[in-house]
This record gives sequence, C-alpha cells and structure tokens, in this order.
Amino acid sequence: DEFDMPFLKKWVRTKHAILFRISNRTVQVVFYDRSEVLLSSEARIITFVNKLGFRTEHSLDDVLHSGRLDIAKRLKYTKDIMYRLINTQGK
Repeated sequence: DEFDMPFLKKWVRTKHAILFRISNRTVQVVFYDRSEVLLSSEARIITFVNKLGFRTEHSLDDVLHSGRLDIAKRLKYTKDIMYRLINTQGK
C-alpha cells in the first residue's frame, strides 16, 4: 500500500559498514568512514554521501562508466555483503 511507512526489514554489521534493508526495497550502507551508499531498486539510482557529507545522485550506468573508484569500491562491498546475506538465509 502506498501509504505504508517504510520500515527496517534487516540490518547487518560488518567490518567496514552497517547495511540496512528497508521495506521499500531501498538499501542503505553506512560506512565507518562516514560515507554512505543508498540504492533505490525502483529507479536504479545510487545516492552517494562522501566522508565530508556531500551528497550526489547517479544512475547505476553512470557510476559503472564514470571512473569514480570511491563509489565503485563501496558498491562492490555492498554487493558482496548482500550476496552473503542472500546466500546464508535459511542455513
């Protein structure tokens, strides 16, 4: 329902970050260096917050072809965490 307030479905703490999975299919990863990645599954938009708090939005395609190693590195880490979460559920 469009009026339901999003809620936290799952969270996990790792060596470098805390990952939050929200009920609206958004994933937020807060890294211990104060940077953040927010992934919107609907729009395929990545919001990146750097260590200084500066926020930028990018399409997934832009990030993959932009040469932004800071974002790409964090996206790869996020993917690895999510892969482990998916593959360890129910085990």
